[in-house]
Parts: sequence; C-alpha cells; structure tokens
Amino acid sequence: MENLHLCPIPYLLLDRQFNLIDASNTGYDFLKPGENFMSIVEDESSPKFARIIHKYSEGEMELNLKKDDSFELFDIHYLLSDIQQCYHVVLIAKDHQYQKVSEQMNGLFDLMGQSTYPRKEPNLTEVLAKVSSLYLKLSNTSDWNRQEVMGKIKEIEQHLQQSVK
Repeated sequence: MENLHLCPIPYLLLDRQFNLIDASNTGYDFLKPGENFMSIVEDESSPKFARIIHKYSEGEMELNLKKDDSFELFDIHYLLSDIQQCYHVVLIAKDHQYQKVSEQMNGLFDLMGQSTYPRKEPNLTEVLAKVSSLYLKLSNTSDWNRQEVMGKIKEIEQHLQQSVK
C-alpha cells in the first residue's frame, strides 16, 4: 500500500493467516515483516480474536497485545479486503485511558491520607463530585480492571461518609 509508512498510528496489513505483509512505521514496533499477529495477542484473547475476525469481515474489539515485553489493552479495528485478500488492522492503545483514571484515583487517596486533610475541613460536596466524576469516566471504559477501581471508589465513599458523621 502506497505511503502506508506515513500513517501516524499502528496500521498493519495481514494475510489470511495473520502474517504481516506491510505496516506503518509505528506498526513495525509490534511486528516485523512475515511475523504472525497471533504471536503478540495474549493467549487468553487469541480465541476471541480468531472467532470474531473469521465471523465478521469488518469490526472492532478490545485485545491485550504484547508491546515492549508486557501486555497493553488496545482497540483493534479491522477490515478484510476481498480484492487484496488481506486484513487491514488499526491498533489504538487504551492504557492511557485507564492510566488517567488511575492517577486521579491515586491523587484522591493521597489527599485523603494527608494528616492535614481532616483539619482543613474540606468541602465534602466537592470531593464527592470528584468521586462521581471518576465513576462516570470509569463507566465509559472497558471492563479491564474496573472491579479493582470500583473497590477503591467504594473505599473513598465509605471514608467520606465516616468523615461527615
């Protein structure tokens, strides 16, 4: 594909056996020519990927992919080209979304853990609004680690309720 290397996000061209044919420059950060896409898909996600991509010729899904010796969550958008007999695959990282919520939650924990926090008599309505905002952001993300973060939100809510009494 002409000028594929200019695409700013990871864009992969895969044959029907999921071997890499060509990629954008950022796509080559994941695979080298001839390598198989399944080699970077987390083992638990492999059956999901194979089932969905064979059932539908185009779509999107979430997958954990190996990148830099660890796994990251990605939105995968794909399209099977009957003319070229290959899959066009775009990878969009989702870790930054979870990371942002996690950093905000940790900020609230730090604030609540400071000894000066209770003495300042904080505006509890404002803190509850922040917690609610985080909850709404979290409800718009994937199920990935949602239970862990939801548990932390419950702890914050309980702490706030105890402070109000």
